[in-house]
Amino acid sequence: MNKRPLYWLMLTLLLVAMSELQTMGMLPDMARSLGASTAAIGAFISIYSFGMAIGGPLIAWALRKVPPKTALLGVVTAYAVMEAAVPLVHNYWWIAALRLLTGTLGGAVFGLTLTMAARLAPSPDRIASSITIVLNGLMLGAVLGLPISHAIATAWNWQTSFVALGSAGLLIAMLDLRTLPVLPAASAQTTADELQQFRSPRLWSRYLISLLTIGATYGAFSYFTPLLEQDAGFSSNATTAILFGYGLCTVIGNHLVGRHADRHAVTLLRVGHFVLAGSLVLLALFAHLPWAALPGVLLVGLVGVTMNPALIVRVVEVAGAGNLVNTVHTSVITLGVVAGSAIGGVAISGADDSSSAAAMWTGATLAILATCVLTAQTVEHKRRVRPQPVRD
Repeated sequence: MNKRPLYWLMLTLLLVAMSELQTMGMLPDMARSLGASTAAIGAFISIYSFGMAIGGPLIAWALRKVPPKTALLGVVTAYAVMEAAVPLVHNYWWIAALRLLTGTLGGAVFGLTLTMAARLAPSPDRIASSITIVLNGLMLGAVLGLPISHAIATAWNWQTSFVALGSAGLLIAMLDLRTLPVLPAASAQTTADELQQFRSPRLWSRYLISLLTIGATYGAFSYFTPLLEQDAGFSSNATTAILFGYGLCTVIGNHLVGRHADRHAVTLLRVGHFVLAGSLVLLALFAHLPWAALPGVLLVGLVGVTMNPALIVRVVEVAGAGNLVNTVHTSVITLGVVAGSAIGGVAISGADDSSSAAAMWTGATLAILATCVLTAQTVEHKRRVRPQPVRD
C-alpha cells in the first residue's frame, strides 16, 4: 500500500486540529487586544466546534457530486483564506463569524480526509490502518496547537498565528494537489444508498457510542488543569509537562488501536471503556494524591480519544465509508466534545466544594453508559445471527 497520500492527508487534518485549539493559547493577548473578557475569547473554541458539528455535514452534502480530491482542495483553500483573514478585522463579532466559518470548513476537511483514507485502503480489512495514519494528524494537532500558537503570540502577536496557519493551509493545498490521487465522485446510486443508511437504528446506535465515549473523555480532560494544579498540587510547569505526556499517550494509543481495530474493534472498545471508567474513578477518588493523579491522566490519554479508529470501523461496518456518513460522524464526535465539557462544568458548579472530581465522576458515568450501549448492540447482533433450528 502506498502510504504517501495518507501522510499528506494526515498533515491536512493536523492543520485543522491545530486551528481548533489555537485561541486557547492566546486568550490573554486576544482579550486585551479586542477589549473582551477571557471567557468571551474562550467562546471562540465552542463557536469553532459548533461550526464543525453543524456546518460540516452541510458542506459534505453540497459537495456530494464533486470528486473527493477537488472537494478537499477547495475546502482547504477556503479554510486557509478564512484563517488568514482574521487579522484583517478588529471586531469581536466579525472574528466570531470567521471562526464559525472556519470550523464549518474544518468539519468538512475531517470527513473528506477520512473518506479518502478509507477509499485508499487496499482492502476492506485495512480501512482502520489507513484511517489511523490520518487520525494521527488529529492527535498531534491537539498536542501542538496550543503551545505553538502560544509561542507565536509571545514572540510576535496573536495575529501572526492566524497568518501562519492560513499560509500553511495554502501550502498544504498545493502539496495535496501534487500528491493526492484522483478518485471518482460518488455515483447517484451510491449517494442514495448512503442517505438510506441514516434510516438505520444500527448506525445511530453506533454514533451514540462515539458520542458517549468522546463525551466521557472530554468531560474529564477539559478540567485536567485545575485537577492537576489545585487538587494534586502540581506546579504550572509540571502540569504543562503532564499534559504534553497526555498528548503523546494519545498518539501511542491511536497507533495501537489502529493496528488491531479492523479485526478486534468490539474487544478494543470493551477494554478501552473499562480502563477509561476505571481511570476516571481513580482520579475522582484520589486526585489529591500526585502518585494517583499522574497515571490516571496518562491512562485517559491512552484509552480516551484513541478509540476513534475502532469507533470509525464500527460505523463503516454498517454504513460504508461515504463522505456524508463520515462527516456526520465527525459532527457527533464534536458534539461529544462540547456536551462532555458542558456536563462536566455543570457537575463541578453543582458540587459543594466545586471540586474537579465531579467532572471525573461525570466522565466515568458516560464511559459506563457507552459500555452498556455496546453490550446491548453485541447481544442484539448475536441474537440476529444465531442459526435457527431446523424444523421437520
